[in-house]
Amino acid sequence: MPQLMVNKKLNKRSELPKTLPDANHIVDTLQRGHTFFGTEVKGANLPPPPLDKWFQDAKGFFYWGGGLIVINDDASAAIPAPAAGSSLSLHQIKNATGGMAVNAEKFMPFIINTCTKYNINTPARQLCFLAQVGHESMGLFYTEELASGKAYEGKIKLSNTQPGDGIRFKGRGLIQITGRFNYTTLSNAFGADFINNPQLLGGKNITKCTPEQLKYSALSAGWFWDKEKLNTIADKINIQEPVDAGANHIHFKEITHRINGGYNGLDDRIHRYKAGVKFF
Repeated sequence: MPQLMVNKKLNKRSELPKTLPDANHIVDTLQRGHTFFGTEVKGANLPPPPLDKWFQDAKGFFYWGGGLIVINDDASAAIPAPAAGSSLSLHQIKNATGGMAVNAEKFMPFIINTCTKYNINTPARQLCFLAQVGHESMGLFYTEELASGKAYEGKIKLSNTQPGDGIRFKGRGLIQITGRFNYTTLSNAFGADFINNPQLLGGKNITKCTPEQLKYSALSAGWFWDKEKLNTIADKINIQEPVDAGANHIHFKEITHRINGGYNGLDDRIHRYKAGVKFF
């Protein structure tokens, strides 16, 4: 039974409607971000496309499929519902990361839960976070560094002390986490074994990733964001003012430097921010 997430306000019904609009049999209204398990309803007497896709939960209630996202086909890997107050819309995620809608939709529940966990919960924090991970992942597509990782071989400051550590612990996740030390720290933080299973942090690109890999790709980015105290810097940014001038530019450059170690791709990061700011 797949896990579903409400993508916009959605009616909970005790019976399937035969025509729409139909206000009969509505027993509740679910808010965006609510998750539950349900199965797709098959059969006649449903409204015509695109209103004919419906799901039924374990208690027998019905929901229109157009207001739902399937976030997990495996109940054992279910994620918790996002907390109120930090939710993001699909338009915000898509535009601020510069990703395709299909990629933004796939990552959406994991990004929402990451933002909840790490208090990325104001427009400035969310916008800066999304613009940065959008650049690092090339629009929520890559979850693994394109280079082989050989350049990190023997890097003591990354704790790459064993042969093959450079390739084994190459950059993965929406903000590319690199090195044995960071993989070990993440293993302790998330209760997962990234040392023996480094690909859990990301599998090449979004088309190759399992829901678990997508979850950890997003969570690892939030962990890094929190470790570097980037919420504090984002709080200094006024989203009513241009990001490429004055104090805003200084603070956004500081976030970039904390993530990149320099200013590589700064113009692209700013471009993604500017494309998303109108949605916040």
